[in-house]
Formats: sequence, C-alpha cells, structure tokens
Amino acid sequence: MRFNRTRVPLLFQDSMTECGAACLAMVLGAHGHHTTVRALADEMGIGRDGGNALSLIRAARRRGLTARAFSLPADGIRQVPLPAVAHWESRHFVVVEALGRGRVTIADPGSGRHRISDEEFAESFSGVVLLFEPGPEFTRGRFGNARSRSWLRFLRTAFAARRSLVALLALLSVLTQAFGLVLPALTGLIVDRVVLSGERDLITALGAGLLAVFAAHTAVGVLRAFTLAALRVRADADLLEITATRLLTAPFRFFAGRTSVDLSNKVMGTVLIREIVIGQALLAVFDGPLALGYLVTVAIRSPLTGVCLLAFAAAQIALLLATRRHVSDLARREADTRSDVQGRLVEVVRGIESIKASGSEPRVRSRWTKLLAVYVGRAGRSSRAQGLQQAVFDAIRFTAPLVLVWVGARQVVGGEISLGEMLALQALAAVALSLLSSLISGLQSLQAARPYVDRLADVWDAEAEAVPPGAVTTEVSGRVSAEGVGFRYTAEAPWVVRDVSVEVPAGRKVALVGRSGSGKTTLARVLLGLFAPAEGEIRYDGVPASRFDPGALRRQFAVVPQEPVLFTGTIAENIALNAPGASAEEIAEAARLACVHDDITAMPMGYGTLLAEGGGLSGGQRQRIALARALLSRPRLLLLDEATSHLDTATEAAIEANLAGLDMTRVVIAHRLSTVLDADLILVLEAGRVVEAGGHADLLRAGGPYARLAGASPES
Repeated sequence: MRFNRTRVPLLFQDSMTECGAACLAMVLGAHGHHTTVRALADEMGIGRDGGNALSLIRAARRRGLTARAFSLPADGIRQVPLPAVAHWESRHFVVVEALGRGRVTIADPGSGRHRISDEEFAESFSGVVLLFEPGPEFTRGRFGNARSRSWLRFLRTAFAARRSLVALLALLSVLTQAFGLVLPALTGLIVDRVVLSGERDLITALGAGLLAVFAAHTAVGVLRAFTLAALRVRADADLLEITATRLLTAPFRFFAGRTSVDLSNKVMGTVLIREIVIGQALLAVFDGPLALGYLVTVAIRSPLTGVCLLAFAAAQIALLLATRRHVSDLARREADTRSDVQGRLVEVVRGIESIKASGSEPRVRSRWTKLLAVYVGRAGRSSRAQGLQQAVFDAIRFTAPLVLVWVGARQVVGGEISLGEMLALQALAAVALSLLSSLISGLQSLQAARPYVDRLADVWDAEAEAVPPGAVTTEVSGRVSAEGVGFRYTAEAPWVVRDVSVEVPAGRKVALVGRSGSGKTTLARVLLGLFAPAEGEIRYDGVPASRFDPGALRRQFAVVPQEPVLFTGTIAENIALNAPGASAEEIAEAARLACVHDDITAMPMGYGTLLAEGGGLSGGQRQRIALARALLSRPRLLLLDEATSHLDTATEAAIEANLAGLDMTRVVIAHRLSTVLDADLILVLEAGRVVEAGGHADLLRAGGPYARLAGASPES
C-alpha cells in the first residue's frame, strides 16, 4: 500500500474544454505554485476544442515543472510518482492524487474528488499518464491576478453602492438584539425583588416597561424587515446587471467552449446566491459579533456558564469545518448534474421535431432518464450529508440549554448566584445560542452556495474586450483587407485559416466558397473582427483592426446566419432590435428589401405578431426577418452565412436584386451557385487556404477547384 502525502487542492473547470488546465493548476498547487484555472487556460490558448497532452506539457514546462508522458497499463499507476495527470475515458483529464489498498483517489475537475476501486480506474483509464516534478526554475507562491471566488466578493459587489442601507440594517440588527438584554434583566428583577422579596410596587412599573419595550421592539423589527427587503431588491438588480454586463462584454471566443444552457444556468445562479447571501449570510455577519458580545456578557457574570457556552459554540464551529469540504463537494456534484439534466432537457425540446420525425422518443427518454438517475443519486447523497450534519447540530442545540440549566442549578444550590441571576443568565445564554444558531445556519447556506459562486465566477472573471488607447470610432466605408491572415483556436491547434491575403473594395460583393470544414465561416468571422487573427493583420479603410473600438466598429456590421435567432417579442421588435428608434415605415421598408413584408402583413396581427423563439414561422421567413433586422441598421459590411438557404430561387433572386442597389460591402458564404454568380470576387478555400480567386466565368474557365465544385453542384 502506498500513499501520496501531498494533498492536491481541488479546482474545477469552468467550461467543458478546460479540464487539462484545471488538472495542471491542481498539480502546480500541490507543489506550492498556486495559480488559477483561467490563467492557465488563457496561457494554453484553450479554445472550442480544448487542450491536449502536448499543450499541457508545454504549459507545465513554462511554469518550471519537468514533464513527461508515458503509456502504461492501469496497474502501472502504482509505480509512478504522484500527483500525476491521467487521460480519462479518451476525452478527459483527471489528477491521480493518492493510492491505497485496492483504491485510487482522483481529483476530477468536472465532478470533484473520488475514491474508486482499481477496477473502476482500469475501466476509465485511457493508458496515458503525465508526470510532473519541480525543476530548477520552479517557483512557489501565488501567481497571477486571480480574483477571489469567495462569497465575500459577491457580498462586496452587491452592497458597494448600498452602503447606507447596509449601515442602517446593521444598526437595526444591533438594536433588535439589544432588546434581548432587557428580558434577562427583567427576569432577574422580577424573581429576586418581586417574587422572592415581595416588592409588589414594582409590578406596575415593570408592566409599563414591558409595554414600552414591546412597542419599540416591534417598530425596530418592522423597519428592519423593510430595510432588508429594499436591500434584497436593489442588490438583486445590481448583481444581475453586473452579470449581464460581464457576459455581453466578453469576447466572442469566450462563448466558443461554453454552451448557451451552461451559461444561462450560471447566470441564473445569481438569484440563489442573492437569496443565500442577503437572506441569511448577511444577517449571520451581523449576528456573529452580537453572539460574541452576549458570550462575553455571560462569561463576566458567570465564568463557568461562559465556558460551557463557549464549548458548545466551539463544537458547532468544529463540526462545520470538519464537514465543510465533503458537504461542498457533494453540493457541487449535485449542482453540476442538475445543470446537465436541465441542459439535456432543453436540447430535447429544441430538437423535438427531429426526435418526433424519426421516432426516437424511447432512445432520447432512456438517455435522459439515465442522466436523471445520476442526478437523483447525487442529490440523495448531498441531502443525506447535509441532513446528518444538521442532525448533529440539532443535537448540540438541544443539549446546550439542558446542560446550562444543570450548571446554573448547581450554582444556585451552592450559593454562588441567586435564582433570579440564574434565570437571567439562562435568558442571556438562550439569546447567545439563538444568535450562534443563526450564524451557523448562515455558514451552512454559504456551503450550499459555493458551487454556484464558482460557476458564476466564470462569467465574472471573463475579461472584457480591450479598447485600445485613442481607439478609432469613425465610420468605415466597408473596404476590408487581409494581409497574411491566419487563425487557430490555440497555439497547438491546427490552423483553421492560413496565409489569406485579400482586398475587398467598399460596396463590392465577395463570396467565400469551399467544401464543408474548409474555413469559410471562420475566415468571415476574422474579417468581421469577431476573432482576432493569430497571424497577419485585418485592416478597415487601411487602418489596423486593433486600433478600432471593437463595439463601435461592429455596430457598423451585421450578420445573418443560416439559422438565425428570433427573440421573444413582436416581429417589429425583432426587426428593430439593432435600431430601437426606428419608425414603423423604416421597419416596413427593411422588410420589403428582405422580401418578407407581404408575409408579415398577411398575418392577422401583422408586425405586431408575437414570436417565441421564432415559433410558427418557416425557415425562410425567419431568415428574411433576420435579414430585415440586419438591413435596418444600415451596415457598412454585411455577412450572409448561408442566409438564403431556405429560400426558393425566385425569392433569392429578388433579395439579391434589392441588396445590389445598397451601398454596403457584402461577404457571402453559400453552396448554391446562384448566390455567387454575380460576386465581384470569389475566394475558393481548401483546408483554410485560398486556392483560387476571381470571377465566376474566369474560375470556370480555369478548370480548377471552383470548376469542380460547380460540377458537383446540382445547379450546374
């Protein structure tokens, strides 16, 4: 039996493609070099295809580790130094942390830490292991500008602009708990001076005092509740606004390795975080110091009672710390699987036409049911762990008052304190225990919120697109040039576009043609500035793209994809999305140019027809509404990516005639020859390179790749 003494810090991947970066961050952390997954992912150039073993090794060497890759059988893992990175299920990476008798402990960046049997390890191990050791240039410490992923970060952000409300809530919380001192004082006074000493004259005065305290306590409680409600509403709006801003200002590449369902689940986590942080954790922050104050008060009046109270507090805090990691890991697995279940269900709904048409319901249901079973199992384990933790807390809270009463009774019998003092101490201790319970409950809630905080941090940590100093914001003519442009998703990934040089005059039509996977769409995205070239340069009107304000530049562009997205709202609102101030006549004119005006006016509600994800419209209608939306903003450069693929040739020809009369540059991606016949320039791509360029007739006469594509076209 062999163990690894170095505990690996458990880190999680933020997207499906970052498992390699997360594993390397864990290995580095185990050796004392702490950095973030995001920093390594950026350094490795993690893109839509993720990282491979080679990129992992290169990144490790840049950080001062010696790195080697070995191919070995599953039982060979017991002969290598740990921690090591294992290739998992032929598509994933995990960290092998420790070995025991018949057991292997792995740290999975996707699902957490697991202890599995040798048989389970052998079943998933892909046969490749990466070994790392600190080299002579390895340095220990914390590196990078990592932002804190604790809930305190979100607390500070939520309340940064609400300090006055927070201060008022703190004051009201102190006043509320201060009233708790009145009850012990009155209890001692009533027992010692009224009940035991017979001072009946005090009864009336004490009754009046109780009424005054009741009125004041009620008023403060109502004001505190209203203040907390106002703080919740405003902080919720602030958090959602900040999250939406971070998401929308992230570069296009941020979305390449993240699904829309995953991102939406992360963003909706703000609601849960707000409920936990503001609803419970914030009050716990206020209750903690108050609990300490009550504890000190009790200890001053009765050191023995104070020691007992402190022991119960310490027991609860120790239990919380001892179970923190296990409970958080289980909660994270539950949250991740819930996201997968919801995402799979959304995919089913989106693809219901294909599922129904092919009779695939049983297979789809079977796959979803299996995933649901995994979620139910993980949710059950998480609930049991939290339930066991809560049961122990409840046992401590049940026992504490009984022990304190027993201690107080011994002190009364021994003549150390009076009966009134004992009851007053019991009342003080009860308030202290209540505050302590509130604090512990708040900390438990933070345990449950941690997975959602980490998931949302992926969005909050996204760097906004940089705006260069003195950025150019002037209007462009539509002239675009590329000089030796190449693009790939990571430094180790194959080139998607390579060595492209082209000049597109303003107002011209350029067509990109080639077989599927030849790089047409990627080149178009580079030309529009959605992707920055890995080599070479894009210029607009002779000015490098890197000198422009990205937002100001793209507001002059428009894109119509093959499967456009229409948003919930009316047809008019969808067309005017990029031009909210457009008049009804301007909207109708854009629709006429897109040859969809007649379709819209034939609908009972016309331009007021409500849409929900484009439901009820044909593919051609959706494409033409998206085209009208693009034309309404009067772009200088328009990208049409198979934007008329659902249209008949007559409608397509009518749209083409309308577009030809507009003053804009058009980049067209199409497979149908009719779409590119009149292009001023046709670029033929193969494996990301331009292999031919020219007009339709010239390229046909050349008898090269374009002629072969034309020969394969059904229109030829």
